[in-house]
Amino acid sequence: MRPRVLVLTALSLTIAGGAAVMTNNWLQQQQGRTTQAAAAPAPIEAPREPKILVADGALTAGTILKPDHLRWQAWPEDGVLDVYVVDTAARDAAAENGRDALIGAVVRASMVDGEPITDKRVVRPGDRGFLAAMLAPGHRALSVPVNAASGISGLIFPGDRVDVILSHSIKNDRDAGGRSERTASETVLSDIRVLALDQRTDGVDGERVVAKTATLEVAPKEAETLSLAQRLGDLSLSLRPLARNGDPEAPAGPTFTTATEISRVMSAPRNTRGPTVVVVRGSEMTGVEIGE
Repeated sequence: MRPRVLVLTALSLTIAGGAAVMTNNWLQQQQGRTTQAAAAPAPIEAPREPKILVADGALTAGTILKPDHLRWQAWPEDGVLDVYVVDTAARDAAAENGRDALIGAVVRASMVDGEPITDKRVVRPGDRGFLAAMLAPGHRALSVPVNAASGISGLIFPGDRVDVILSHSIKNDRDAGGRSERTASETVLSDIRVLALDQRTDGVDGERVVAKTATLEVAPKEAETLSLAQRLGDLSLSLRPLARNGDPEAPAGPTFTTATEISRVMSAPRNTRGPTVVVVRGSEMTGVEIGE
């Protein structure tokens, strides 16, 4: 056999042997990886950090809690107390119920952003002291009677701000027009917060209710004014806008309107007649009117 053929044959056998060895090694490596993957334990999922209900921003005393005042926040498990509202699973029913039960509650004392919400920090509707917790420091709660007309047909809700208008009659000596009584209306209180209508302290999703009593938040002096105004005449509530930017500034002093400013008939002088004296001249009698 020729030397060239022998060299090529030997080279081919060498290459084929090397390929067989490499293939065998690769198969053994793949088999080993499969065995290791099967024998390796399943990865352990890290425990989920619980979440608790906290204040979403600073809350002042007397704030009525709304959904945007609350948020869920992750909390170290060893720091979770029994008094916290805990979201142990992703928005489970119990956690959501605990959150919903706080909507409408009132903050007892000021809270900082991220502070946990507990029953000691809030007072719920119906609890003793609920109305007192709604009051701002230095203010009082006073109720006044209203009706469909004076209460704007049930379109005023707790949390709105109103002006209080007094309509009454004023007795005086006869004026130049012969009137002994004048009618007037005046704004006795301005920018007053409505705390409750009847016994309700929330708007109940905007449900319209024609109340018979409105409870207002007033300063001590304003409470005296409002209490006396109820005895002088009829009270009406004038609703103020929520947006204050475009609201004109309040007048420097109390405003009032008299009936003569509205009615031209009442402002016109009356044609009154004075007493008449009978003058007798002989057989002739003459009546002479004497002006007042």
